[in-house]
Amino acid sequence: MMELLLMDGDELKDPELFEKALLLVEETRRSGVEKLRKEESKRLSLAAGLLLRYAFLSVNELSLYNKIEVTAKGKPFLRSNEYFFSLSHSGEVAICAFSDGPVGCDIEKHREKVPEKRKKIFSSHEENIFQTLDESEQIPFFFQLWTSKESSTKLIGKGISYPFESFTVMDSQEAKGCINLEGRQLFLKSFQIENYTISLSAETPEFPREIKFLACSALMKN
Repeated sequence: MMELLLMDGDELKDPELFEKALLLVEETRRSGVEKLRKEESKRLSLAAGLLLRYAFLSVNELSLYNKIEVTAKGKPFLRSNEYFFSLSHSGEVAICAFSDGPVGCDIEKHREKVPEKRKKIFSSHEENIFQTLDESEQIPFFFQLWTSKESSTKLIGKGISYPFESFTVMDSQEAKGCINLEGRQLFLKSFQIENYTISLSAETPEFPREIKFLACSALMKN
């Protein structure tokens, strides 16, 4: 079982709705939202929390939602390992991957240019592929690469602290179907939605076929 949930964080621009939503998320998430400075960041973090809460509600396990812990590197988890989940947000959108097995997800909104830091992200093989691409092909290549790598390193609990240049996820212009990372076989799946790229990483190739778009009203139910 795996689901990929998505919410538009801009729905929380209404101050009254924002405050109501804040009361629904678990304490660690609520505290983290309140410490953020930018209103956009607050909305996205809160939206991610609402999606995760909804995921637990959908399997009738809301009590587990309040038992979430966070690793030193910021990865939320359940000590019981009954369910696995990963959160991400970018632009105006938050996502949540929820599964009965290890999972990682990442979303990135496309920018007009590829960041110069790519040399710290690309393996030498990926850099060689990148150099053969037309400018119009470089943007989707970069964001599929970036989200595939971040979803994979989030799954193993290391996130962006992992040396991205040390492993390869791209095979020509498309991501590989699976990779080996830290002795684990990880399967990869990407989705394109308007100017966003979303990637999932898991230890099974059984990915959701589609993304579940959720309105804030659906997430506010008890």
